[in-house]
Amino acid sequence: MNLRTVIPLLGPTARAMRWRPFLAAVALGLAVTAVPAATSVLLSNENLVNLLRIAAVCGALGATFLLDDPAAGSIATVPAGRLLRYAVRLVIALAAVAAWWTTVVAITVAGAEHEVSLQLGGTTVEAATLMAVGLGLAVLAGRNAPDGNGSTVAGATLLAVTAGAAFLPEGLALFLAPDDPRWPAAHVYWTLALTAASLVTVVAGYEPVRSRLLRR
Repeated sequence: MNLRTVIPLLGPTARAMRWRPFLAAVALGLAVTAVPAATSVLLSNENLVNLLRIAAVCGALGATFLLDDPAAGSIATVPAGRLLRYAVRLVIALAAVAAWWTTVVAITVAGAEHEVSLQLGGTTVEAATLMAVGLGLAVLAGRNAPDGNGSTVAGATLLAVTAGAAFLPEGLALFLAPDDPRWPAAHVYWTLALTAASLVTVVAGYEPVRSRLLRR
């Protein structure tokens, strides 16, 4: 994989990606933070962080649609393998999500009525982890889907995982208030989860063993 191979694929891949569901999801996430920011409602730091978390889930859900590849079955023998095709989609998706998340954070901070302490580093790690989990699930689901579309299964599973994380016992809680003394320790686990999800995404992007053998 090199730039000579990747760059020519960026334009055609971007045009083939499912942008409408992604844009709808990120627009909802943006609204979650923009509407309170535009009003005179005074929200606590914890409330603002929770809004960012809801927005992050929306962004992660939307990003799963960007990895849908309905043509996967018909282009299994092209020189650009599955991992390369997913890598190009991931580059485009992550660039779009990064720009969106920067906008969401900026709006949240600008709309706060008081000096905020949102622990933006940790909050961004949480958002990145949710994104990595969603993308990993999309790659795994797409790998086994006949039509190459894994977003439906990935989105439902992501919501279930997020709900499970939100209702963990107090001693294992991951979604903490920004002033909670357990915040640094919890974000060690978030970072580990981010690393694991990223590795799963990469490994799942490889061609299935059986497909490689058949092509040989």
